[in-house]
Amino acid sequence: MTVLFVDDEPQALRQLERQLIAEDVEWECDFATSGEQAIEMLGTARYDAVVTDMRMPGMDGAALLNYVGKHYPNTVRIILSKPSDRDAVLRSIMAMHQFLPKPCDATELRTTIDRACSLRDVLVSDSLQRLVGGLSRLPSVPAVYRELTNALRNEDASISSIGKIVAKDAVMTAKVLQLVNSAIFCLSHHISDPIKAVSLLGASTLKSLVLAIGIFQEFEALGVNGFSADVLMQHCLRVSRMTKLIGRRERLDSQALEDAITAATLHDIGKLVLHSIDPKSCAQAALKAEIDDIPLWRAERQIFGADHAAIGAHLLSVWGLPQTIIEIVALHHTPTKAFEISFSPLTAVVASNYLSRAGSQLPLPTPDEELIRYFEMVVCGEKLESWHNLCSDVGRRNDEQRKTPLPQDVSL
Repeated sequence: MTVLFVDDEPQALRQLERQLIAEDVEWECDFATSGEQAIEMLGTARYDAVVTDMRMPGMDGAALLNYVGKHYPNTVRIILSKPSDRDAVLRSIMAMHQFLPKPCDATELRTTIDRACSLRDVLVSDSLQRLVGGLSRLPSVPAVYRELTNALRNEDASISSIGKIVAKDAVMTAKVLQLVNSAIFCLSHHISDPIKAVSLLGASTLKSLVLAIGIFQEFEALGVNGFSADVLMQHCLRVSRMTKLIGRRERLDSQALEDAITAATLHDIGKLVLHSIDPKSCAQAALKAEIDDIPLWRAERQIFGADHAAIGAHLLSVWGLPQTIIEIVALHHTPTKAFEISFSPLTAVVASNYLSRAGSQLPLPTPDEELIRYFEMVVCGEKLESWHNLCSDVGRRNDEQRKTPLPQDVSL
């Protein structure tokens, strides 16, 4: 693997080189002292990753990564800069894959780059590029989601201000409230105010819900025939709710829990892409999975050359979502390929997706070989039944408490 490091301070580059040598990193490393020099080097050699400082004279790190993202989209892009450069970093949020605070020890840097490149290898294939190229256009990130994301970066953002952002879009507001009041979220009473929805669901859950609604609505406009996008979204939201419960039970920190909730809400969007491209082949994949008694994602690989998990992750990477979320979506059917094997947001999503098949009844369905290996590796198999009981009990209690009739689900 070849990595290009960019910093206008030669001393910082020498220090970084010494750290990498001490860490015994098996990379080919090149160094540039300006964005302009980095671009020249990119034109003469192939780099797996570019790691750049933010504040540099002339072309800064944000401009450099925007250039790399446009001309070398398969190159991993990382900002290594001081936390005080926050405003500048936000300008490159859509171009970078990861931000690391400066100074950063070599072990963390090595892990971050190896992990990002490992995920890239999952998402870069001729079959995947051919499939995505079959779309007439890719859906865009909903404007409300962008505004919410920007607002939530402000530590002074209030529940009221977040709710008012959603309320600006009447169609989005109607759909958010319709879904919030569905049985999936198990709220004890009817909600008619988006500000109240924020206070009960939390800003991060609302943000992921807004993103999912926007995606599903755009794919409806693209024309997804012979496929119920509404049923798929109900499944994604159910997995998201279960992920939140399991994540809290296992004490994921706030950022990890937010990533897990968002990834769970979006984990199956690749199915929308496949049905937009070739609904007939999707039907063949479903039939093949049933006849051969194999998971759907394996049948998709045999027919399309890629599965819906990789396709969904590719779409999220195009949008510049965080690598942690992209990784969960990409690996939710193949979690043994994860860079680190331990309980994580990925585990919570994988377990929730598996448990969602059981409904409220026991025994649990038989997991496929991939899941059996993963649950054994993470040592969480004995917790699956307790997690299932947790999710079933919460849903049952809230159903008993609910008095207001649920609004009828409408098609996306």
